[in-house]
Amino acid sequence: MGEPPVLVDPRRWGSLIGLAGGMVFVVGYSPVLGQAISIITGAAALTLLLAALFFHYVRPVALGPLTHPGPVRIATYVACVFGELALINIGSRVLAQAGHIDLRPALIAAVVGVHFLPFAWAFRERMFWWLGSLVALCGTIGLILGGLGTAHAAEAMAVTAGLIMLTLITLYARGRFAPRAPDAPVSPWRSPAE
Repeated sequence: MGEPPVLVDPRRWGSLIGLAGGMVFVVGYSPVLGQAISIITGAAALTLLLAALFFHYVRPVALGPLTHPGPVRIATYVACVFGELALINIGSRVLAQAGHIDLRPALIAAVVGVHFLPFAWAFRERMFWWLGSLVALCGTIGLILGGLGTAHAAEAMAVTAGLIMLTLITLYARGRFAPRAPDAPVSPWRSPAE
């Protein structure tokens, strides 16, 4: 399909969901780690958020051609979103029954990461492979360490997952995952080919 104009590019608007999710992980779970860590991680998250928005909309670069996902790929996306919600719900109940509801932040990070993995295929965007793998890994580590009794491991790994999400989306906005040279400036009103 080529590359759409910046202001109507669904990849840029879709990134806002990931940016919001990353901020929720950092702001929602960092306070339990102490005021200093909460301030530092919050400032880092806000910086990454603003950088991603700046590079997406103020100084945009080409992200590469947009491929139109067919019905099977769209169905995969929808199934992953509903599957994510179901797994978080089921996993939270299992943790509560096991007396480990404190591990829920890590569970959420693990499930969010896993739900991103099929997006790499559905949208033909390799960034989702990295995003899903690293976020799921953080969540899994948080579950393991928390299950072994490490205090606040779940929250720490959820915060780490949030910072990873924000970092990867910022790199994506810089064109670092684009299949071609990312440095060409892009107009918000026209596609890069114009």
